[in-house]
Amino acid sequence: MANKSIATQSQSTLNNKAVLWMTFGGFAFATMGALIHELGGYCDWLIIAFFRMLISFIIALALALRAGINPFLFTNSTLWLRSFVGSSAMLATFYALTKLPISEVAVITETRPIWVALVAGYILGEASGKKIWLSIIFGLIGVIFVVHPRISEQNFAGLLALYAALGGAVVMICLRKLKRLDPRVIVTHFSGTATIIILITLFSVRGEVDLSVFDNATITLMLLGVGVFGTIGQLAMTKAFSIGEAPSVASAGFIKVGFSAGYDLLIWKYVFDVPTIIGMLLILASTGWLFNRRKNSAFENQILDPDPENKD
Repeated sequence: MANKSIATQSQSTLNNKAVLWMTFGGFAFATMGALIHELGGYCDWLIIAFFRMLISFIIALALALRAGINPFLFTNSTLWLRSFVGSSAMLATFYALTKLPISEVAVITETRPIWVALVAGYILGEASGKKIWLSIIFGLIGVIFVVHPRISEQNFAGLLALYAALGGAVVMICLRKLKRLDPRVIVTHFSGTATIIILITLFSVRGEVDLSVFDNATITLMLLGVGVFGTIGQLAMTKAFSIGEAPSVASAGFIKVGFSAGYDLLIWKYVFDVPTIIGMLLILASTGWLFNRRKNSAFENQILDPDPENKD
C-alpha cells in the first residue's frame, strides 16, 4: 500500500509538471498561430509552413547533437507514423490559421482528446462507451456551430482544422507509445520529415517559389518567430506527453484556446457571433467532461500506455 501511495504521488507530481509544460507550449503555439494569421496576408501559407518546419529542424537537430544524442532513427514505424500524420495535420492547421480567427482553429483542433479516446479504443479493439459517444456527438454539434458559417461562405478551412484534430489524436497516441524516446529525437524526425514533404508540395503545387517576401525585414522576423515559437511549443508538448497521463495533458491543451482568443480580441478585435460562442463552449465542455472521469479505469490505463511492453 505504501509503494502504491508513493507511486500515486509520484505520478501526480509528474502530471503537475506535464500540465505546466503543456501550458507553456499552449502559449507558444498560440503565439505561433497569431504570427501565421498575420503573415497570411503577406506570404504564401506553404512558405510559412516550410520555414516553420525548417527552423524547427535546425533547432531540434542542434539541441540533440549538443546533448550527444543521435537524432537519426529510421527503423521505428511508430515514429514514422507520427511524422507523416503530423505533417499532414500541420499543413491543414497552417492553411486554416491563415483563413480563420486563430481561436476558432484552436477550439476545433482541441477536440483531439475526444478522438484520442475513440481512436485508442478502436486500436485496442475495445467498444467505445456511452460517455465517449455522447462527448463525440456534443463535440461535433459544437464543430458544426463553429464551422457552418464558414462553409456557407465557401470557406472550408474549418473542415481542414477538424482533420488536423483527427490527425492530432493519432499523434497523441504515437507520442505516448514513444515516451521512451528523447523529445529532441521525436521533434527532429518530425520536423525533418515535414520539411521535405512541404518542399515537395510547394514545388508540385506552385511550380516556383517567390522569395521576395524576404525583402521585408519585419516579415522575415515574423517567419523566424513562427519557427522559434513552433519549436518551443513542439518540445513542450512532447515533453508533457512523455511524463504525464494523456487525459490530463490533453485537457491542459485547452489553455491554448484562451491564449488564442486573447490574441484575436486584442490584436484583430474579432467579435464572435452567438452560434460560434455556443459551438466553442460545446466543444470545450464535451471534451472536458470526457476526461473528468474516475481515474485508473481499464480504458484510461490502456489509453495512457496502449502497449506497456513497447520498448521503442
